[in-house]
Amino acid sequence: MPTAEINGHSLFYREYGEPSAPPLVMVHGLHGESGDLAPVAERLAESFRVVTPDMLGHGESAHPEEFVLEDQGHALNGLIASLGYGSAAVLGHSMGSYVAAQAAVLEPARVSKLVLVAPKAHGLTSSAAYAERMGFDLAGASARDALEFMAGALWSPDTSDDRRTQILLSLGSDPASPEEKAAVERSLAGFDLRPRLGGITSPTLVVSGSGDGLNTPEMGREVAVSIPDFQFRVYEHSGHMLPYEETDRLVADVTHFVLG
Repeated sequence: MPTAEINGHSLFYREYGEPSAPPLVMVHGLHGESGDLAPVAERLAESFRVVTPDMLGHGESAHPEEFVLEDQGHALNGLIASLGYGSAAVLGHSMGSYVAAQAAVLEPARVSKLVLVAPKAHGLTSSAAYAERMGFDLAGASARDALEFMAGALWSPDTSDDRRTQILLSLGSDPASPEEKAAVERSLAGFDLRPRLGGITSPTLVVSGSGDGLNTPEMGREVAVSIPDFQFRVYEHSGHMLPYEETDRLVADVTHFVLG
């Protein structure tokens, strides 16, 4: 798989679809990696040249000891430019939505269309913020207890246990060390996109899951109404794992929004 050198850091990425198709860059969530997006990328590759990078601190890309969300935005814009695109449509899920929005803030002309899935505009990482709101000691919990606790925030009640298991099995495991994961967490600590969301010039689709307890629909709406040219939709049968819970609808909506 190819790697680009962006601002002194290597950025690994995967590609899907015909090289001549319109470009769509997709950004994964926290402690994820580019392969996590394969089920959605493969579907969207019927209409787009899809590129899915491992962002800084994730997967096979560089793992700097210190970086911030703005560095991720610069890396994403640098990747688009290095691939020879003047601009590209960008889709980000969860943490990926923060990165995508940051890229559009930094270089508005670089992002032709913007899709933010399960976003929020500011705060801690989603899991830490949710645990704080619920009064749960996430750091001190066992892996089993943490997983059970997070289930109520991740999934729609309409997503069966069997389907949840299928989705989780399709996702890769995070090979990062505890120190590398801590660096990623620090990079997002206290981020706040609100002062600059109004500078995003690209048409933007914001999608939230009604059952999302991490980045709630209210948080998604806060992002959407801060962007001049926005559409906002709530998927009634999704939680935070929306791209995998309602893949068919998301693929259709993204295709129509970007190409329409």
